[in-house]
Amino acid sequence: MKLQTSFLGILCLALFMSLLSCKGDEGLAGPIGPAGPIGPQGETGVNPAENCLQCHSNSQLITAKMFQWEHSGHATGGHYDRNATSCAICHTSQGFLERIATGAATTAEAIKDPLPQNCYTCHKIHQQYSQEDWALTQSEPVTLWEGGQTVDLGKANLCISCHQSRVVSPALPDPATGGTVNITSSRYGPHHGPQGVMLPGLNGYEVAGPEPYVNSAHTALLANNTKNACIVCHMGTAQATSSGGHTFRVISEEGNINTAACVECHPVAADLNTLVDAKQAEIEALLAQLKTKLVDRGLLNATSDLAIVPQDFEGHEAGALYNYKFIQEDNSRGVHNFKYAKALLLNSIAALQ
Repeated sequence: MKLQTSFLGILCLALFMSLLSCKGDEGLAGPIGPAGPIGPQGETGVNPAENCLQCHSNSQLITAKMFQWEHSGHATGGHYDRNATSCAICHTSQGFLERIATGAATTAEAIKDPLPQNCYTCHKIHQQYSQEDWALTQSEPVTLWEGGQTVDLGKANLCISCHQSRVVSPALPDPATGGTVNITSSRYGPHHGPQGVMLPGLNGYEVAGPEPYVNSAHTALLANNTKNACIVCHMGTAQATSSGGHTFRVISEEGNINTAACVECHPVAADLNTLVDAKQAEIEALLAQLKTKLVDRGLLNATSDLAIVPQDFEGHEAGALYNYKFIQEDNSRGVHNFKYAKALLLNSIAALQ
């Protein structure tokens, strides 16, 4: 009897389990339950359009700056096709930014699709998407390639990063003693654009002579980290696209001085023009004298204005050639630092007597 009851129990259990394993059709979904509690407040987001409008407003400020830049030497005459590793560091926008970032004297390789200096070269465009994007890409004091001095011209540190003398090879002799230098490059000299070292009166070949090596008022007034040097004069109030602002010109192509950049020290425009004409004429006359001496010695080609090489330059000849090129390439004809330029020329002329 017990055995029969146990068997029936097992049979019933097996039948029950079999029924459970047979899944029928899924029933209808039940009603949606009540909403859960509200989560914590997230961080306030920023509307990207609001950031853009910090710079890209309808004031046309950026358009005006770009219009001026389009008529600047940086945009039209900077030889940005010079994209080789040693040239690209100044002649191309990409190469300049690479050099500032790495501190190297050359780029890692030739720059592809080279660009002239532009907004991105000088400003940290589209890094913060705010007014901070106007910050300069280079503002630190600059250690000069030639001479090794460290110069701090404030915001103009950006300019002097390129506008300085290149290292000459072979090196100049000691101005105190002179010497023999074998020059093989017809372009021997400080290269183009050494204005950043002419202003503080650095890197000339300072041979002893009748004229003392002193600096003009521009050096004392501008060549420091509070006056920003180049920027004061070259970025004065813009005169459309002829001078000032992002044209970086002090004098228009027609020869008109942007007196807005000079009025603080030279309030009478007529007097300023007379002063500039007189000083530039004096420097031009001294440059012509030095050129004649270099040509007469067979050191300089009178037509091409290039050194006649290869040959030995003896005594102070290499230094005189360097000073000639330095003042010529500065291209201000004495305006940047009249007294220093005059001393370099007069003493070089005396050294070749």
